[in-house]
Amino acid sequence: MPQPYPRFHPGPCGGRLDGFSERGARELARRIREAWAKIGWDVEVRVERIASEELEDGRSIAHFTVRSDLVNGLPHRRLETRSEKPTETPMNGAAARPQRRAA
Repeated sequence: MPQPYPRFHPGPCGGRLDGFSERGARELARRIREAWAKIGWDVEVRVERIASEELEDGRSIAHFTVRSDLVNGLPHRRLETRSEKPTETPMNGAAARPQRRAA
């Protein structure tokens, strides 16, 4: 049975990937996009600049983040295939269903 979603690794990325640098954020976005595409889902992932930090020596460092169009952690668009039209149906309907909030 095929896996319905990529493996989830909570917390920071393993290895030397710095998700706050522009280079690291772009690599993380690429990995997310490719993991979902591998199992047939189209996920929009983008890198955004979130802050800059001034250093004592006059230089500044920019911080970046990765944002996506996942809804409750799930995609909502299948990748287009040549023989089919794109569908807008969520995986098992989970992304379209309104979520109840805990009281």
